[in-house]
Amino acid sequence: MWRNYVICVLIGLLLVSSGSSAVLLRQVIATQGEVDRLRQQVPTATPVSVTAPVPTVVVSGADSALVRQIETDVAALRGLQPRASVPLRFLDQQALQRYFVDKFNRDYLPNERESDQKLLSTLGVINSSETVVQILLDVLQEQIIGIYDQDDKTMYLVADNGQFGPDEKGTFAHEYVHALQDQYFDLTTLAPKHPQNDDRSLAILALTEGDATLMQRLWAQKSLTADEINQLGQGSPMSKLLSTPLFLREQLLFPYTDGFNFMRQIYQANGSAGIDDVFRNPPESTAQILHMDKYRNHVAPVEVNLPDLEAGGLGAGWHTIKSNVLGELDVRLILTQLTDSTRGVRGASGWAGDRWQLLEKDGRQALVVKSVWDSDNEARTFLETFGLAMKNRFAGAKEEDASPTRQALTASTAATEVRRNGATVVAVIAFDRPTAEAIANAVS
Repeated sequence: MWRNYVICVLIGLLLVSSGSSAVLLRQVIATQGEVDRLRQQVPTATPVSVTAPVPTVVVSGADSALVRQIETDVAALRGLQPRASVPLRFLDQQALQRYFVDKFNRDYLPNERESDQKLLSTLGVINSSETVVQILLDVLQEQIIGIYDQDDKTMYLVADNGQFGPDEKGTFAHEYVHALQDQYFDLTTLAPKHPQNDDRSLAILALTEGDATLMQRLWAQKSLTADEINQLGQGSPMSKLLSTPLFLREQLLFPYTDGFNFMRQIYQANGSAGIDDVFRNPPESTAQILHMDKYRNHVAPVEVNLPDLEAGGLGAGWHTIKSNVLGELDVRLILTQLTDSTRGVRGASGWAGDRWQLLEKDGRQALVVKSVWDSDNEARTFLETFGLAMKNRFAGAKEEDASPTRQALTASTAATEVRRNGATVVAVIAFDRPTAEAIANAVS
């Protein structure tokens, strides 16, 4: 899934408030009002392969001592003493970009790119002229400052002209937390590159990034001067991030906002030992990140199954591109992008579980999402909100039905069929009315 490879690049925007324990993101997150303002501002790079050794920037002995001090301070704050040393390579900006883009190209598999592109296009959260890969490469190359690579257990950090300034210090502190996480909890096992459940994967990213963000902020409040704090993020570009479609942008920010809030509550209640307990019993869904009570009360997502639609009476020529889980956050973002934030939160808040399947025939896609909700009323709210989202998605489409149990639209090249039975909703987006109804009948 794309977010596994790009989400770490945003950490260079972190800022710690010098006046209190409140933690901010310079330019991205200063106050909730600033978050909302930036999100309302929303109106190409080519993959590069690394064939030559990546050059390393030479840094002074004083910087080397500073790195060791940051490691010591961060380990003490996190309550995890290192079990092994972490190699550190200082690179110039261009070299680190080449390294990261090459890693992106290796790890983001062709079938994942295809399914992400077709899924988001079918949902209508990216335009037909946009490609997921290009959007992410643009953000990646605008934001990259440093990374801990769990494959080779090495830290890569920008230090242009041998300078190790406040942004580099803060990024190193953040990424060193990831190294400690890896040594104690095995990030490769905890967060596999190619997850079977994308919603759980995003919840784990919120856990790991929320922990690292919290520790980075605590470290910066303790270790950086007021002048250094004022310098944080001053040179960080924002244009690509702000122009990213809402769905992708908010997924990128989620681990640093909601993940941080989740881990902050854990830390305030039980300190570092409480954080360790969460790593041993990680969240199972973004719903548990968004609603702390669901995590504390062990409200696990409902496992939803779909029939074998390829062999389920749809006829010859069909094949499945991918099947996975959206989760509460993705549902919220879809509804938000296609309606508004209030409706998005309300329409997704009763999410209990889902499963989607993307099918294709003759180059045309059809998407089905079966979801279950905490109550009949919340299922109805979702159906009505999703119905409105589809009206906005297919403006001018003929409305076939708009009842409490069915929403259906027919457009020139698309059709939707959304049905509710109690607390279960089946939603289909297809390329014509007969196909939409056939898939809904097969799932219902």
